[in-house]
Parts: sequence; C-alpha cells; structure tokens
Amino acid sequence: MEPHSLVIILLAVAVGSYLQALTGFALGIIVLAIAVLTHAASISIVATTITIVAVPGIAIALARHWRHIDRASFIQTLVGLIPGTLLGLALLAKMSKEHTALLQLSLGGLIVAGGIALFIKPQPLASRSGPISFALMGLLGGLMGGMFSIPGPPLIYHYYRQPVSLQTIRTSLLALSGAMALIRLLMQGLQGELNQDVLSLGTLSIPVAILASWLYVRFPPRLSDLNLRRGAFALFVAMGGFISLTALVPDALPPANASAVVSPHHSTPAP
Repeated sequence: MEPHSLVIILLAVAVGSYLQALTGFALGIIVLAIAVLTHAASISIVATTITIVAVPGIAIALARHWRHIDRASFIQTLVGLIPGTLLGLALLAKMSKEHTALLQLSLGGLIVAGGIALFIKPQPLASRSGPISFALMGLLGGLMGGMFSIPGPPLIYHYYRQPVSLQTIRTSLLALSGAMALIRLLMQGLQGELNQDVLSLGTLSIPVAILASWLYVRFPPRLSDLNLRRGAFALFVAMGGFISLTALVPDALPPANASAVVSPHHSTPAP
C-alpha cells in the first residue's frame, strides 16, 4: 500500500473509532465511505480491517461503561444478530461477484440512512419492546452488519425508541457492534479470508483505534448533542449520496477506480 493511502486509512480509522465511541455505530460508515471516496485501498481489505479494528476499540470504549449495557435486550437482540450476520456474509459473497453496482448502491443508501438515524430523535416508547421485536431487529441489523460491518439503522432506531437512558442505548449498541465484529472475524478466519494484507493493515490500525477511543473517554466532545448530530448527519448524507452516485453513474469516478466493491473475497489493493 502506498504511504499516502495508508495515512488516509489510518486517519479514517481514528475518526471512525472516536465517533463509534460517541454514537455506537460510526466506525464502519466512516472507514468504508472514505475508502470508496478516496480509493486509498480496496474495499475488500478495508471491510475486513474494520472487523479486526472494531473489537479492541469497542473494548476500550466499554471499559468504563460496560455496566450500562442492557443485558436483557442485548441477549434478545443477539438471538437474531448471529444468524443475520451469517446471512449477510453469504449475501455479500454472492453480490460481490454478480451485482457489484447494486452492492455499492446499497452501501451508499445505508450510510445515508445511518445519518438520518443519528440525527432524528424518535419519541421513546411508553414501555420496553418485547423480546421478539429485539430479535427481529437483531436479524436485520446482523444482515446489514454481515454485509457492510455496520449494524444498520433499523436496529439503531429501535434502541433509540426504548425508554432507557441515552448512555444505556449507546453502550448497548457498542456491545452489539462488538459481538457482530467477533462473529464476522470468526467466520472470515474459518473461510481463510484473513490474509497477510488484511492482517497487516489491521495490526497497524488497532493502536490508532485504541488511542482514538481513549481520547473520547478522556476528552469527550464539548459540542452539544444537537450540533454533533447535525454535523454527522450532513457528513453521512454527503458521503452516502456520492457513493450512490458512483454506483449509478460510474463515470463520476476515474474508470480505473469505479469498480470498488465491499467484498472480503478479493484482496488486491486499488491502484
């Protein structure tokens, strides 16, 4: 990998890890979006790197706040998250070979939806949702997470509607993101997808993610929650919209780079 490309990816990991600690779901969105927009590395390598990076970064963020995890909903969501993640990985393998433009369009749409989910403030329900609803949202979140390393707006929106504290919501989403990352990492390891390129980039990215997560714990942002949401919303919509545009209009990017696709099955870096 070229030095400037490595710097771009590591900066993306730093920003994504900091926002992940803040929101509970931003790491995959930020790193995948920047990879597509800058062509710093092939999306296949970056997608698996996200999985490697997520685990220690989330662990650092949860170190002081793990007691805020809503254990009941976490277990109920995990019931759907596990099979959903496996299904998402299978769909990714198929779509990356046969429907690359659709895959990139789906990623762009998911990033836009993630921004919307972060910005809106759904009214809390009068009472907690039942176990079946958490399992179903876990299934949908796992499906999107298996494909893109992003838990997915349906799961995020569902948690933000629960009548619990914001700290509990964010910490629970972080824990679910960590569980999804472990599942993906295990499956990719069993399938032989953790090649030298991925492991090297992941090894370099882990300390960056840990430092960024520690910085969030030590120096949380002083901006208001509303301003943070507005900024993230604008960023996600802009990135997701452009990624969708490149899928619909390939000429929006240089021809040599227009075929970038989220896939863990091919590990040749983008030129």
